[in-house]
Amino acid sequence: MKKTKVLILSLFALATLTFSFVSVAQQDKKKKREEARKEIKAYMKAEVLPVVLESRKEFDQKLSNAEKKTLVSLRERLDALSKKKEGMKRPEGEPTEEQKKERQAMEKEMRHITTAAWEIVDNHEADLEEIKASTKTQQEQWKTDMKAIFEKYKPEDKEGNGGRNGKKGKGHGRRGKMGQGMMGHYQPVMFVLMDPSKSVDEIADEMEKRQMKRMNHKGGKGHGRGHHGGGRN
Repeated sequence: MKKTKVLILSLFALATLTFSFVSVAQQDKKKKREEARKEIKAYMKAEVLPVVLESRKEFDQKLSNAEKKTLVSLRERLDALSKKKEGMKRPEGEPTEEQKKERQAMEKEMRHITTAAWEIVDNHEADLEEIKASTKTQQEQWKTDMKAIFEKYKPEDKEGNGGRNGKKGKGHGRRGKMGQGMMGHYQPVMFVLMDPSKSVDEIADEMEKRQMKRMNHKGGKGHGRGHHGGGRN
């Protein structure tokens, strides 16, 4: 599965990585963060997501009717899980036993969903490799363009140097690892679960909404594990 994980990195995870950059720059001025968010989203909608969505539509033709039905069901379960999570109140102190059990049940459901999606990924490694090859040139251009945007809005330390405490590269590298860590293991799954019937605008809005949720849940113990319980080793 290592090849398949690398496969979607430049294509789909790049989209999520760009949105994650805005959360990393939280300590910069609000106006600058908003400008970065708008520019990133505009670039994604104009250059990246149309290609990703078209690739996902082509991939849909490779799926059996049974696999398509499975994905419809998995998306519905994900939506239900998301709504349930939104309705949960974050405990002010130590969570109760009931809250712990509810959290564990949600994590288990997430594992079941991702396990089912991984089965479809496993059945279509060759198709996913073909997608990677067909978009190689575009992927390289995206990397170049996004690097320029990152540099434009990269927070500076008090001495005006890029990165943290003037150590160029260290902070920026950690951003990359953060973005990849968040999506790294889920790249193929998220691509497969993408709904090809949705528009670029809808997908962009959903991605941004998910990132904002991650930002809002940062700092709470146990809040990030629900999304990682279904990963593979």
